[in-house]
Amino acid sequence: MRRAVLVSLAVLLLVSGCAQLKSAGNGAASDQEMRPTPRYLDFSDILIPGELNRVPKDCFITNGFGRLVASGRVQSESLAQFFITSMNSEGWVSLNQYKFQGSIQLFFKKQDKFASILIAEDPLTTRVELWVVPQEKI
Repeated sequence: MRRAVLVSLAVLLLVSGCAQLKSAGNGAASDQEMRPTPRYLDFSDILIPGELNRVPKDCFITNGFGRLVASGRVQSESLAQFFITSMNSEGWVSLNQYKFQGSIQLFFKKQDKFASILIAEDPLTTRVELWVVPQEKI
């Protein structure tokens, strides 16, 4: 009886291990399919990667301008490249970018407004602070 239980347990472990190997072999395709898609949050012309989640207590948006804060686990370099590419496709013009103290700061302009994106990565998460402000007419 005891031997039958041990054999059954060994078969069960073997079958579950094979199932994990099979799903790991298809990981590249399923990772692409499961990757969260970019979306618009508070600004209709700024895409936010699907891996980032809005931090409501730190956001302030009024009349299409303000501060959006999002966080998630994304490499800062790839996140900066995402914003440069997507902002360009939305009609924003890149003004400048800086790297300092482990952070990346991006600046963009569009018609009558400016956008600033600060990307800061720490060991557990990446935080994005995005400001959109109107251009003052003189």
